[in-house]
Amino acid sequence: MNLVSIAQEISTLREKGRYRCLRRVSTPQDAVIALEGRELLNFSSNNYLGLANHPEVVEAFTEYARKYGVGSGASRLIGGNMDVHVELEEALARFKGAEACLTFSSGYLANLGILDTLGSPEATIFSDELNHASIVDGCRLSRARVEVYRHADMGHLEDLLKASQARRKIIVTDGVFSMGGDIAPLPDLTELKEKHGAILVVDDAHATGTLPPQGRGSADYFGLAGEIEIQMGTFSKALGTYGAFMCASHTIVDYFINKCRTFIFNTALPPAIAGATMKSIELLSRHPEWLASLMENEEIFRREMDARGRKIYSQTAIVPIPVGNDEDTMAVSRRLYDRGLFIHGIRPPTVPEGKGRLRLTLMATHTADMVKTAARRIDEALKELEIEPY
Repeated sequence: MNLVSIAQEISTLREKGRYRCLRRVSTPQDAVIALEGRELLNFSSNNYLGLANHPEVVEAFTEYARKYGVGSGASRLIGGNMDVHVELEEALARFKGAEACLTFSSGYLANLGILDTLGSPEATIFSDELNHASIVDGCRLSRARVEVYRHADMGHLEDLLKASQARRKIIVTDGVFSMGGDIAPLPDLTELKEKHGAILVVDDAHATGTLPPQGRGSADYFGLAGEIEIQMGTFSKALGTYGAFMCASHTIVDYFINKCRTFIFNTALPPAIAGATMKSIELLSRHPEWLASLMENEEIFRREMDARGRKIYSQTAIVPIPVGNDEDTMAVSRRLYDRGLFIHGIRPPTVPEGKGRLRLTLMATHTADMVKTAARRIDEALKELEIEPY
């Protein structure tokens, strides 16, 4: 590929309405942000509980930076395994109701590592068709056969499991799906993995901190915390920091310490990030009212949109607003920007062709008036473009 062909590809993206560019935010990821000189209500952040800029989290970050410095200096297996990393993993294991935990530098690396480590030419991975891109890429890296089952279709999944002769079967799913906001049917998935001798991997990036009763993820939501082989999650969403984790049995964690390439060959999390994350977990446990506020905002938005004839099917803080083609999707997003709302338009390849949408994310720090304003202005913008209720 030469530079001319690269420029041509960029030109093609522009023509298709798929060109993407970076936009500069000059404030914390709060309910109101300054974006390129404009003050906007922010409905495009994963800072669900407001912890990314919470004063106690910021102070913990500062204290741990003073104590340990900024960088960890090495991979965990060389010399980068600091006290704070071990303490964080112990806190996470308690939080998730698991025997042990292992941390990673990002959610993307965690999913690549989990599936690459479990996978082999003798294995088959069964992946929901709407799983996150990091799961898709982990499947590709794994060297395993990959069977994609229709979204949340347990009959289809069981047919694939029955037909498989693989020595190792791995079922992988998002806990809360990042573009649809729906919750994976974990009771059914647990039953199927037991019936067919499979390993179940659940990505709780968007479930940690956002699902009742205590924000401990999708397994706890269904009362299945001890029955999921691997619970993966991130710190960069509701916990407000950066990095990721995998909670599992002592045996599985020990295996990953010895076999997982994205753990072994990667520099350890900055100690200040690890310390700040411990503070986030502590605050989440101490303040159940934050999760209650988030859920109340979800209900307000559903009620406001229902009153306008636009049914909301999501039961989580992620709310997709279906639009359709790329041009209309971005036109609605621009109109909302002009009205003081930042709600990003989502286009292929993030979603299927013709399934463009607004992806609205609610936060506990939104006021009821902010949520009602968002519903009113979304409905206005959709009506102006003659986009009918879905």
